[in-house]
Parts: sequence; C-alpha cells; structure tokens
Amino acid sequence: MDLEAKLYKEGLFCASFSKRVYAYTIDELLVSLIIFASFFNQFITTNGDIMAIIKLTNSMILYFLILKTIYHTIFIHIYGKTIGKMVARIRAVNIYTLDNPSIKDSFLRALLRNVDEMFFYLGMLYALTNPFVQTIHDKFSKTVIIDD
Repeated sequence: MDLEAKLYKEGLFCASFSKRVYAYTIDELLVSLIIFASFFNQFITTNGDIMAIIKLTNSMILYFLILKTIYHTIFIHIYGKTIGKMVARIRAVNIYTLDNPSIKDSFLRALLRNVDEMFFYLGMLYALTNPFVQTIHDKFSKTVIIDD
C-alpha cells in the first residue's frame, strides 16, 4: 500500500510547511535558550564586546549540535514530536508503521537535519516540492510529519 493510501485510510493528513516552520522556530529558540543559560556566565564576562561574543558563540557550535541531536532524537523517538511540534500540533511518524520512529531512525533524522542546516537548508526546500511535505531528513529516516 502506498503512503497516500495508508494516510487516507487512517484519516491522517500531512502537516503544512508553515506548521513545520513554526515548530522549527520554537525548537531552535528553545535549544538556543538552553545553550545561552548553560553558558550565561561566559556571556556576562564578554562585557558586550561583539568580537568576544562571536568567538564564544563559535566555540559552542559543537555543544549546540550535540544538544540538538540529543533533543530531537529523544523527543521524536519517545513522543513522535519535539516541544515545537507539540505546540504546532504535528508529529513525526514512520511511513510504514505510522508509529513513532525507531531510535535509529530518530537519530538519523536528527543528524541529517543538522547537516541540512549546514548546507543552507536545501534539504528542507525539498519539502516544497514533495507531495507529503517531506524534507531530505524525513525521506532518509522514513518519516512523514502529520497533523496531530
């Protein structure tokens, strides 16, 4: 059975691109806030020096990527949605089972999502042409985002 027929049979609808952007924005702000809070003392010591803030921010890139990967992997695997997706009322499901993605697929999705961001979100632009509004990280991790 193809994905379209499976979703129709279950009464499920793919989430809109705008809902995905909304959820993405919330998640990015949340993870950024956690990183900022974790390194708050270092930010204070910069005394507003822009170059010092840029250096500090650049030194946090690895922490940021690790936190984002862990955040997305755990939330997508356990709940099928991140906090941003909860607010937007959408969720990720495996295209075969229509259940939460496996830990392996959730991890792959999170990793590819980070890689996609490094390449100017080109994989996310794919969602604009895909009938199921899937991004590249959805396609490779065998997931689709549906209305919850």
